[in-house]
Amino acid sequence: MEPEEICGYFKEIFHFSKDCRFRNCTHTHEPGCAVRKALEEHYIAESRYNSYLSMLEDKEEGKYRSDVN
Repeated sequence: MEPEEICGYFKEIFHFSKDCRFRNCTHTHEPGCAVRKALEEHYIAESRYNSYLSMLEDKEEGKYRSDVN
C-alpha cells in the first residue's frame, strides 16, 4: 500500500481530497488542502483523521509487509 492509497480507506477523507489544491496532497501540511479544511469545519471526525495520520506514519516506519512474490 502506497501512502497516496491510504486515503482511499477513509471514505470521508477520499471525498474531500478531490478538492485539494495539489493532486499529490498528503493532507498533512500542504496549502489548499480540502481535507484539513473539512477537518477544521468538523466535516471529518478528528479521530478518523488521526487514524489516517497513524497509518501514514506506520507506512513510513515500514510496519506493513511489502508484497513478496
